[in-house]
Amino acid sequence: MLGFNVKCAEKYAERLKTKKTAIELAPELMLVAERQARSSHEGWVKGKKARGYIYGPKTNDDPNKGPLTNPLLIPYEELPKEVKDSNIANAVTVLRILKQNGVKWVDFTKMILYPIAEEIHDDWCREKLQKGWVWGPITDKEKKIHRDLVPFKTLVMNPDLRGDIQYDIDTAKQILVDMISNLDLFPIIPDLAILSSEVKN
Repeated sequence: MLGFNVKCAEKYAERLKTKKTAIELAPELMLVAERQARSSHEGWVKGKKARGYIYGPKTNDDPNKGPLTNPLLIPYEELPKEVKDSNIANAVTVLRILKQNGVKWVDFTKMILYPIAEEIHDDWCREKLQKGWVWGPITDKEKKIHRDLVPFKTLVMNPDLRGDIQYDIDTAKQILVDMISNLDLFPIIPDLAILSSEVKN
């Protein structure tokens, strides 16, 4: 991998441990985050099914090995707690970035979309590291080694890994689109209503 090694991975893991991500959110925004987590999961399920996935006890992304399956193609209420918490954390990340940057004047790609995708990636890395995963040039799930346990910018700068950030970007896009299109959120986040009208014009 271009410019990345074990020492870099260790430094990144240490930075994630000390990175300050907390920002005070009003209780009503936390409710928005919880509702958005449900909406995002439902959107993800629809997307998977549209690509031919069905429920299965194990994930299979290779059509040559049988039907495409995923164990999370279930109603939101039936998701494991850690998955629900992850979905809520993604929504909180979006709200935090919006609060930090504002939404009236931002360039979505540079000022909103990428920072949100980067935070989602960092959250995923932090969760993996807490579960004992380590970085390695080749992913080996049985040994808990993953090549994506690197800073988001490293993925962007490496042509071989650039495709791996698509999940983070798609997740950020989905949450933003859901929030902007969900009109009942606007009384709670008025700036999003303004943004929506600006986008339409």
